[in-house]
Amino acid sequence: MIYSTVSSASGADCDRLASIAADPDHQSTPVNYEGIDGAAVIDACRQAVTQNPDNGRYWVQLGRGYLKLEQGEAMLDAFQQAKSLEYPVAWFALAVVYHTGNGIAEADLNRAEAFYKEAYQRGVGYAALGLARLYDEPGSPFFDLDKANVWQSRFDALGNGLG
Repeated sequence: MIYSTVSSASGADCDRLASIAADPDHQSTPVNYEGIDGAAVIDACRQAVTQNPDNGRYWVQLGRGYLKLEQGEAMLDAFQQAKSLEYPVAWFALAVVYHTGNGIAEADLNRAEAFYKEAYQRGVGYAALGLARLYDEPGSPFFDLDKANVWQSRFDALGNGLG
């Protein structure tokens, strides 16, 4: 019985400390990147994934903690684990990493585009916003205002259904 209480507590702490607004299944008030305490997230979410290794949400949130502490390899591993568990927002998290280059050697816009599109197909509405931003960057080989407007419209149409 104590184990299950600890399990619930670590999962709840992981959610409370690193919930991501883009996740349609977030369980707590989302935490913006600036508000993440990387060490606390890693501690809580490591416990949560140890106790619930098939919970993709915990893996994504663990990845956010690693990202905050600039532990790129561990971040990618966590996001990839969530993806292997078919957790939809994992594709979005990977898209953002490849779009921005945060936590990796360099951005890869082709991968970012593919991951955003897959995330959108899997019901992650924020992926439409990511695609809009990918296409509205002047000077980028992906710059295409028509595509940017289409994806921005798709995101805007989701309205209050987000977060």
